[in-house]
Amino acid sequence: MAMVAARVGVSKQTVHYALNSPDRLSPTTLRRVLKAVDELGYRPNQAARSLRTQSPRAVGFRLLPTTEGQSGGVWASYLYELSVAAHRADHAVYCHPAATDEEEIEVIQEIFSTNTVDCFVITSTQDHDPRITFLRERGIPFVSFGRPWGHPMSDTWWVDVDGAAGMEQAVDHLAERGHRRIAYLGWDGRNGFGDDRESGWRRAMRSHGFSTRDLAVRGPDEISTGRELAGRLLDRKTPPTGFVCVSDTIAIGALRACRQRGLAVGRDVGVVGFDDSVGAHFVDPGLTSLAQPLELVARHTMRLLLGRLKDPDAQAEQVLLRPTLVVRESTVPL
Repeated sequence: MAMVAARVGVSKQTVHYALNSPDRLSPTTLRRVLKAVDELGYRPNQAARSLRTQSPRAVGFRLLPTTEGQSGGVWASYLYELSVAAHRADHAVYCHPAATDEEEIEVIQEIFSTNTVDCFVITSTQDHDPRITFLRERGIPFVSFGRPWGHPMSDTWWVDVDGAAGMEQAVDHLAERGHRRIAYLGWDGRNGFGDDRESGWRRAMRSHGFSTRDLAVRGPDEISTGRELAGRLLDRKTPPTGFVCVSDTIAIGALRACRQRGLAVGRDVGVVGFDDSVGAHFVDPGLTSLAQPLELVARHTMRLLLGRLKDPDAQAEQVLLRPTLVVRESTVPL
């Protein structure tokens, strides 16, 4: 900073204003300082800045273990977008592994108490999530990607994608393709994301006057589950001709069940997934899926985090975004 100041013939305070409060300088002075900054290749020292402000300017983020039998890719894509958004806000993302929510709580407590990070992003939220309870009770700044199921929605900062609206799009799309018996392949157990997506399927089926009786089945989020669930329905006397699935993983399994029975996917039966993961792009036939706007999710996440850090007493804000249906050959054959 001193070198920039000497180059331009101004004080270090003026250089500070140019980088942090440019509105305090005249346009001419600001241009001169920024030109020198560019010519000298000046970059702020993040370590020194953290020491001065007592803020690590880092976001804690849990890395989830890879599960065999899943299509994957969503969390990796979100982490990339979050890292980009954090970088633009002059922050870093501090990744920490944790196999369970209890382990994540322990890591959160450790890295927050040692001033390694100053806020957190929570993902894969569940009903009465213990991580959200822990963070709220201790006043630790966080934003969740996913609604705080079982907690007061209006008192928590969160960003989410409207799974119910996405499933309505999926049913509407299959109905336009002439399907009437449209099954839902979901997750077992209590799951806010799964319950939300199933509610959208039921609402859309009612709006079209379609029956949902015995057309909803559930299991673990694995490709083999999708194959088994879809196969069980396809072997009935009156099988469904369409499937909307809670995830791409389940949907890829449904594709396999259809092929095993000699059905032409896209013509005889339509299959829609959720997440528009890597698997949806490369499976054959291409999987119609609901894409989450992860770049927008990440930008809103960082915006809310910065708002929380700036004003810890500010009223909580929530953002609900719509997914986009990406149509491929599993519903519309080439």
